[in-house]
Amino acid sequence: MARGGREKAVKGKRLAKGTEGRSEERKIMEIDFTKSQPREAEVIQVTEHSMKVCLEKSGGGITLEGIQNAGRRYLTGYITILEEHSLPLTLRFLGQEGEEKVHIRFTLLPRFRTKVYFDFQWLDLNRGAFAKTPGALKKVIYGTRTGLTDVGRVELGVKPVFHDVRILLEDFVLTEEEPVDFPLPPERKLVDRFGQYTEKDWPGKIRDEAQLALVMHENQGEAAYPVAFWNHWGGDAGRKLQERTGFFATCKTPDGRWHLTDPDGCDYFSMGICCTGIRCMGDITGVKSLLEQSPEETSELKQFYRQERHPWFGTPVEQFDYLGANLYRVYGEDWKEKGEALAYHILMSNGINSQGNGPGLNVNDGKSRLPYTRQLPEFPSTAVNIFRDFPDVLSPEYEESSVKCAEILKEWKDDPWMIGYFLRNEPQFHFVAGVSLGNEVLHNPVDTYCRRGLIAFLRERYKNVERLNQAWGCAFESFEELRKPVENCIQTYPKSAKDLREYSIFLVREYCRIPSQACKKVDPNHLILGMRWSKMNHPDMLAGWEYMDVFSFNCYALEPLTDLNFVQASGVDRPVIIGEYHAGALDRGLTATGIKGVANQNERGVLWREFVEGCAAHPLGVGAHWFEFVDEFVLGRFDGENYQIGMVDICMQPYKELTWAVRETAEVLYDVKNGEKEAFDRMPEMIPMIG
Repeated sequence: MARGGREKAVKGKRLAKGTEGRSEERKIMEIDFTKSQPREAEVIQVTEHSMKVCLEKSGGGITLEGIQNAGRRYLTGYITILEEHSLPLTLRFLGQEGEEKVHIRFTLLPRFRTKVYFDFQWLDLNRGAFAKTPGALKKVIYGTRTGLTDVGRVELGVKPVFHDVRILLEDFVLTEEEPVDFPLPPERKLVDRFGQYTEKDWPGKIRDEAQLALVMHENQGEAAYPVAFWNHWGGDAGRKLQERTGFFATCKTPDGRWHLTDPDGCDYFSMGICCTGIRCMGDITGVKSLLEQSPEETSELKQFYRQERHPWFGTPVEQFDYLGANLYRVYGEDWKEKGEALAYHILMSNGINSQGNGPGLNVNDGKSRLPYTRQLPEFPSTAVNIFRDFPDVLSPEYEESSVKCAEILKEWKDDPWMIGYFLRNEPQFHFVAGVSLGNEVLHNPVDTYCRRGLIAFLRERYKNVERLNQAWGCAFESFEELRKPVENCIQTYPKSAKDLREYSIFLVREYCRIPSQACKKVDPNHLILGMRWSKMNHPDMLAGWEYMDVFSFNCYALEPLTDLNFVQASGVDRPVIIGEYHAGALDRGLTATGIKGVANQNERGVLWREFVEGCAAHPLGVGAHWFEFVDEFVLGRFDGENYQIGMVDICMQPYKELTWAVRETAEVLYDVKNGEKEAFDRMPEMIPMIG
């Protein structure tokens, strides 16, 4: 029996193939908390089955003993956060020398006993995120591929937070069967009829329908920009940079600055908001008992209830649009028209001149008033991926899929209000720091076109296998032996790293080139806005930029210059749009901040000015898009995020501290862009991310 665990036989029924109805014995192993070792933590109370512990704000934790040798696939247990806000918890897998190999980051609601589970097969890192379970929020994984046999210690703890925190752990067990039941505490109602959190008060919380109507009516008005010299596109009418093209375009001025130009040829900086649709889809799958008012209870609100498939996993999900329902409560059957007018006014009157990814206001319908970007509905794929979502890019299937995915542009190509289109958003393979696609080609057991291409590349370089063996320090009998899986080639043969890196760069370039060229053939009018990479930390992943009109990445930081300078120093000669950034705080209605946390609402406005004006002042910067227009649902969207990141809340109330900052930036935007005024320069007061 493994150290720290106690085996217990549990009688249960499992319908196995050929043995339906036969009772089987199922073994579980309990985690004994009395054997757990604290690190930067104080144990308040402990028994074999439970532990109450205070974790230090630096990121404390406790060990979970007996996991590595238990021979079980799943870990389950109950956690209660004993604080007023959510916590970013982590399950860490450390090597024999104490180095972190993998960590699973997950978030839970406060003061709510939640069942959690983990599958140790996730350690192969073939997935980056996981389906939300009832009561839990977002769960993601980081690190490098490993196995339990390589793990020296497993630790449950907290990411760095802004104060010491207390949690209660109960009934942790190891099991061979995936859990299917996730019980919720009885009689708890966490969400009111307006979609607000019931267990917290804050300035502006809506109490009744009369107050809801009042705040919406107060924010009605004209859809017009606050800056007199802006034209109807949101460009600077006094700065004509090139002749009218009828579509958005790019140009580089003699001072070395990249610019977008609007269809009239005027200087245009895309100061945008993502996800501008008037909706806030809350995932209520398995948690309807936590709602004060179920969607089925009110017939006129049933239109805002949907049964769909999870966009990543294909599993059934139930969703309810609380913002749509709130607009209906005020405007009745005219809710959509009135809601869109309200959104236009809030956005444009504060100086927002574009819709970022996920536009929701008059997209390609001839009625646009706000320029927009959008993303291809599908990115080219192949039946077999190399790693995560990276396709077999040398396969004819990838080229055929690229042509098919570009077909949608026939419907888009004549709309002058569309700035351009992103090819995709945050490729999942890119989340693995330092990933070598060449290494993954060899690790993958399938005889892919990329594997054949790698063999051809090596054959061309070394001519015979003896020279390859000498260069890599290996002992292959022939090039054909590389058709078999090679487990972590770079670790086994460190001298292979240079060749595999070069091949990886080639694959990334093909990944970008093939769909870009297919799209340009269909739509020569609009800008290809890039891949929206998740981070800028390795120059190899910038390959293929030359096939884009605009390079794009998402930047969850307190300032944009570090990443913009990295892109510039890596040799990218294209204008850059930052596809996402944001910050949230805990002084309003949600339990989490966002990917970046700041002290309060005023500091969100500070971040806006620091970020947008910093981007505009940079020679490559032509746009920055805040994610997103509306706050997320307190019980989580489809992936569990419940961030306080909106320009408006779930009742369509603008956050005044943020909109004030947006207007301040709008007034100086084009002066800053052209080096005539200094950019705002004060870093916001930050707190560690809660979420």
